Amino acid sequence: MRLLVILLAWVLRRQLDARGLLEPDKWQQNLLAKAPGDDRGPRAVFLVVLVYIGLVLLAGLFSWGLGGVTGGLWASLAALLLLLLASGMPAWRQPLKAYGEAWARGDMQAAWHHVNHLLPVERRGESLAPERLHLILAQSLINATFERYFLPIFWYAVLGPAGLVLVVGALALSQHYPGNAVRRLFSQLVTVLAWLPARALSFSFGIAGDLSGWLHEQRRDQHVPGERRPAWLLRGASGALSSFALDPRRFERTHPEAWQDYGRRSLLAVRDLLNRSMLVWITALAVLAIMGWLP
Repeated sequence: MRLLVILLAWVLRRQLDARGLLEPDKWQQNLLAKAPGDDRGPRAVFLVVLVYIGLVLLAGLFSWGLGGVTGGLWASLAALLLLLLASGMPAWRQPLKAYGEAWARGDMQAAWHHVNHLLPVERRGESLAPERLHLILAQSLINATFERYFLPIFWYAVLGPAGLVLVVGALALSQHYPGNAVRRLFSQLVTVLAWLPARALSFSFGIAGDLSGWLHEQRRDQHVPGERRPAWLLRGASGALSSFALDPRRFERTHPEAWQDYGRRSLLAVRDLLNRSMLVWITALAVLAIMGWLP
């Protein structure tokens, strides 16, 4: 049943993304806008943690208590709705298209303005050079897709509705809660929850792309002190992609005649790799379901 829910959510969410509907950030921001900030001290943090744990336990009890075929259908429907609400990237579609068109015109200032709101705030200042802008954008795209699609799917497959509430709640609180202390706390939790799924995604890059290139990249840079997850995933994707899709300098030297179309082609290659990786995950989940290891 979980495999069917994941398949339906993926297909329906892609249709919603294409139509620019149900942006997850909007409802999460509206939901948390009136939450208490840091001015109430540790009590506010404790209250948020308590409510969060209560919702996770409630979701687990809800899915466990609804036995039988009818109960399972209701639990699956609730999980499907939450996946549809929490996943998806409709706000990325138009800016990426405009970015590719601006790159083709050679108007890098316009390209930056189209996508600067999609970049991490702390890295916008270093994204003025075209090569740096593109790599930071590609890294943000991979990380956002991981958090919106792969991470919720992983924990739903492992823990059911409770796992889905666990990761969706942690992501929402780490990104949109008005208090810094709460955001830092749940950012650490997201880092823990993302450790195994991120490695599974990186491995699926190798399966869905150039396995030899991915293995070479892993061996070459396997010990990078303090490297954060987005940069690590970018390296994995770069190794799995051929034709220097995530190496702008080498691409420009090797294919100078195609440099104007590099921005669009590179992002298309990244999106195709992510789509193929999702198919790898779905295939693996189907095998687990056939073996009886996936409810």
